[in-house]
Amino acid sequence: MKSSTILFLALALCFIISDCNANSFENITNSSEYRIMQRIRINFESPNGSIRPLLLAFTTDDSATDGVDYGYDGANFDQFPDDLFWMIEGSTYVIQGVGSFDETKQYPFGLFLTNSGTIKISLDSLENFNQEIEVYVFDSYEDTYTLINENFFEQDITSGNYLDRYYLTFSNPNTSGTNGTLLNTEEVINEQQNSITFLSNNNQLIVKSNSIITQINIYSILGQEIAKISNINSNEFNTNLITNHKGYTIIKVNNQFGSNSKKIYLN
Repeated sequence: MKSSTILFLALALCFIISDCNANSFENITNSSEYRIMQRIRINFESPNGSIRPLLLAFTTDDSATDGVDYGYDGANFDQFPDDLFWMIEGSTYVIQGVGSFDETKQYPFGLFLTNSGTIKISLDSLENFNQEIEVYVFDSYEDTYTLINENFFEQDITSGNYLDRYYLTFSNPNTSGTNGTLLNTEEVINEQQNSITFLSNNNQLIVKSNSIITQINIYSILGQEIAKISNINSNEFNTNLITNHKGYTIIKVNNQFGSNSKKIYLN
């Protein structure tokens, strides 16, 4: 086993268990290999005020991947009613080791709530970066990017499991062009614009876009996914909405440049 793997595993154990003594931790953190790892520490606050720390670490030699890597990822062994984890290949982790830092990457969270209420996600610290990086929480349901370097992400949410909604990422594509230049507000709106029409008499959904429509997501007013239509790849799309859901519903249309949503009422 590589020395960096052993080091990371030892650090993971110190991070997870509470009886890791000071001398052990000091020996690990004094290692030159530990010092060159870039690390992001995140705190999650549950509706009842409990705090869950999470660690994301980058290996400059790419000795870890975005998948499960023995000795680099720390699995979750706790059973709390409200919690947030890293999702890696369908399982929950409190520590994730990956390759070198890439601002285009997104790392998925898994949010598990027994109790409805307010959640908070905050940046605790950045370690060993040459300059400060931007850290965002991406809400894929709302298509929003919240910068958490100075302020925390906060949201009222109903109970449930959210495995594909929240991500940690390091850039906001809604404010940059494909060549890295900033777009003005009018350009962003024009590229993202989707026309969403719902005919309630026959439940007909009609969507038109300035660019290629990639996916349509349908959510309850509480944010839980009802249906998803993928692989559309067209500027126009018509369908009859047939679901068991009644009441207010959110239609989110995604195209090549972003998304927008519309609230409708299903009889």
